[in-house]
Amino acid sequence: MAKAIYVKPYIQRVKNWKIRNMVMLYLEAREQFRSIRSVSVRRSARRSFDTMREICDMLYEIKEDHHLLYRRLVDLKKKKFEKTYKFMPDTVDLDFMNNIGLLFHKVMVARELQYVLEHYVEESETFQRTKESLDNQLALIASLFDDGIRILKELIRRNNDNMLLLTLLLENSEMVKRHFGAGADAFIREFVTDRGLDEVYFSVGRFYFECGRRDNAARMLKAALKQNSKHEPARGLLAELKAT
Repeated sequence: MAKAIYVKPYIQRVKNWKIRNMVMLYLEAREQFRSIRSVSVRRSARRSFDTMREICDMLYEIKEDHHLLYRRLVDLKKKKFEKTYKFMPDTVDLDFMNNIGLLFHKVMVARELQYVLEHYVEESETFQRTKESLDNQLALIASLFDDGIRILKELIRRNNDNMLLLTLLLENSEMVKRHFGAGADAFIREFVTDRGLDEVYFSVGRFYFECGRRDNAARMLKAALKQNSKHEPARGLLAELKAT
C-alpha cells in the first residue's frame, strides 16, 4: 500500500484558487497572443512587444503557482521528485508544466526578436531574416498554445468539483467558446458527468450565496431553474434571497 503524502495545510487551502488562476491566466495569455498574430511588424511593433511582455508575465505567474502546489521533477530519467510537502504531480500536471515552460521561453525569444526589429534592424536583408525568425517563433507558440488547450481541457475535467473554477467558466462563456469551441454550458456538460447542469448552477449559486454575492447567486439559481424548473433547493434558496 502506497504511503500517503503529507501536504501542507496552506497548500491544500489555496489549491482550488491557484488552479482557477492558472486556467484564467492561460486563456488570457492565449487571447493576448492571438491579438498580435495578424499585426504587421512594421506597423505596430511597440504594441506587439508590450503584449508579448505581458504574456511572459502571465506565463511566469502560472509557473510559480504550479511550483507552489506541486513537487518539482529533479531527475527526468529516474522520475525522481523533490522531497517537500506539496502535491505529487501526475502525467497531466507534468504535461501542463512542460507546455508552460516551453511557451514561456518561446515567447521570451519572440519578444526579444520583436525588440531587435524595433530598435536595431535597419538593413532590409537583416530585417527580413529577423522577421522570418520571429514568424517561426510565433508559429511554434501558436502550436504550443493549441497543445495546451487540449491539456487544459483534461485538467479542468479532473477538477470539476472546484467551485472557483466553475464560476470562472460560467461567468466567461464567450471566452470559453473562443478557446474550447463550445459555450460554458456545453463545455461543462462534457466533464461534469456525475450531476446535471442544473446541479452545477445550483452549486455555484449556493457558493455565491455563502460568499455574500447576492446578485451572482440569484443569477445562477435562476439558471438552475431554467435548466430544471422542479429544482426545489434552487427555488427555496432564491426565495430566501428575495426575502432578505
